[in-house]
Amino acid sequence: MDKHITLVLITVIAIASSLLGNFAQANDVLTELKNYTNTHTAEQSIAHLNQFDLDNSDFSAEEKAKFYFQYGQLFEQTRQLDLSIASYDKGISYVEALPVTDILIDSYLERSFANYLKTNDPAVYCIDRVKALNYARQHSNLELLTKTLTQNAFCYENANNFHIGIALLDEALEIVDKSEHLNANRKAMIYNATGSLYRNIGMHQQGYDHFEKAFQTWQTIDDKQDMFNMLHNMFSQSIKLGNWVQAQANVEQQFQLADNAPQLKDLYFFANLNAGRLGLRTYDFQQAIFHLSKAIELKHTTQEHYFVSSSYLFLALAYMRNGQAVQAVEMAHVFKQNESFRVDKSDMILKADAIIAFGNKDYLTATNLLFKLIDDEREKNQAMLNNEVINSALKHQNNVTEFEKELLVNKLAINELQLAALKDKEHIKDLTLMLIALLTSTLAILLIFSLNTYKKRSQTDYLTKIANRGYTYIKGEQLIKRCIKLNKPASVIIFDIDNFKEINDKYGHHIGDLAIKSLANRAKSSIKKQDLVGRIGGEEFLIVLPNTSEQEAVAISERLRHSIAEKTFSFGDIEINFTISLGVSEIEPSSSALQDLVMQADKALYQAKFFGKNKVYIARQCA
Repeated sequence: MDKHITLVLITVIAIASSLLGNFAQANDVLTELKNYTNTHTAEQSIAHLNQFDLDNSDFSAEEKAKFYFQYGQLFEQTRQLDLSIASYDKGISYVEALPVTDILIDSYLERSFANYLKTNDPAVYCIDRVKALNYARQHSNLELLTKTLTQNAFCYENANNFHIGIALLDEALEIVDKSEHLNANRKAMIYNATGSLYRNIGMHQQGYDHFEKAFQTWQTIDDKQDMFNMLHNMFSQSIKLGNWVQAQANVEQQFQLADNAPQLKDLYFFANLNAGRLGLRTYDFQQAIFHLSKAIELKHTTQEHYFVSSSYLFLALAYMRNGQAVQAVEMAHVFKQNESFRVDKSDMILKADAIIAFGNKDYLTATNLLFKLIDDEREKNQAMLNNEVINSALKHQNNVTEFEKELLVNKLAINELQLAALKDKEHIKDLTLMLIALLTSTLAILLIFSLNTYKKRSQTDYLTKIANRGYTYIKGEQLIKRCIKLNKPASVIIFDIDNFKEINDKYGHHIGDLAIKSLANRAKSSIKKQDLVGRIGGEEFLIVLPNTSEQEAVAISERLRHSIAEKTFSFGDIEINFTISLGVSEIEPSSSALQDLVMQADKALYQAKFFGKNKVYIARQCA
């Protein structure tokens, strides 16, 4: 029997006995109840409570509301959500017309949570949270106001209203900061809400960090249900960040916690669901099918219908990626049977529709649905990192830092958050594009164009439109290995802008970006079609030159250096001059990969900087 249920039952019987005026009997009932809860199930305990005829009793309206609140808690614990909601409904009906009390606010909040478990839809469960906050602001209970503010913050989960959620959490932090004693559960909820808001605007590392803080805080009071919830959230953030080792560790912790909390019936469902999601993202489709099928077998253990429906879609994707199209279409149809599935999860609905269209051999519709997925994700990503969202996030991060009294310099914290936000934007991966990659092999010409479009986008640096760091190293490695295999010469050039910080400091980052773009265009025009140039850092570039000797690479470097040093660049009404330094290396017998050449060229670049800049140095001369 859960400790929470035990306390609930003790409270209920104590109230009942006291109200009946039989205080001696109350002690006997409490003693009996302690023994009863150790040997009976939650269902039997609920039946035990049913002996009280609340509606026809002489209890006051508030006392009846408290009884129904406890009923709602018990039904919620046993995941009888419809009965839980009905109990809260009854309790609210008794006290809503009376002056505001704690039980009215708590009943709205708990009914909201039951609706969350049932629907996972903010449009449904946030109605009660808004009502609770209106009542809490008329009430004098600051602890309850903090709780209500925190739960309302979860309702603002997109880039357009993110700042409202942050403002609510800032208000909660201000109240808690003035409190003499900080409740661990309240602190954990604030961390949880903060992580949720960061997650929803694409700042996934910040989201993970706050979910982990919430997990650690709930761990201090051994709240296994909330610990598992945070592991679930941490796993989702690990997936978004592409940190598969961390994601695997999160899943293993979930299974371990499920083993240690058999009274929490749906933990194995979620552990298998997440193990399946991990298999899907790491291309282990057999493993994904195994765990997702297991989760569906366990669907009767949970009342969280949103996740049950989601498991069918994930299984459909796993089947499709594994080449089992018939099974994929079947699972997609089961997913679509949930007509109340969250309409704001349009990307999931579009995936299912695309699979079904493919099953109907309507390849044009399938392709158009996939194109819409790409467009929707692009718009979502653009909205995530607008200035208002970033400013709200930075302001709240400072408040959290002050709240925890961490020994951090605010300016460093802000810089870290800005960098992390940009990193998160690059880490956002379009799940739907994986589906496109699969369908390309079957849809043939119709999907080839979409795949090529995505590949080009994923390989291109967003500022300069040349190859990005990842693609430069992948493609460069292929070019170098081919030259080694064929015993052909090959060279690389690393270069960057001299005194680039001074350009930014004097003219601003916008001009610095224009200088980088101009240098990229000049470098691109200085090489042959089969050569590769990519941006590998802020103002740092790498050129890979297959079938090119050291002497030829030096000549290319000098031409590029002169073309930059001798030109005045005009950006609007601002004219600037700048120079570059370059390091060159060539394949040697000891070279085995691109990384060797890059390290050698980087040392040469360092020498060029050290001896005056605006120079070309050769790695062989620096050895």
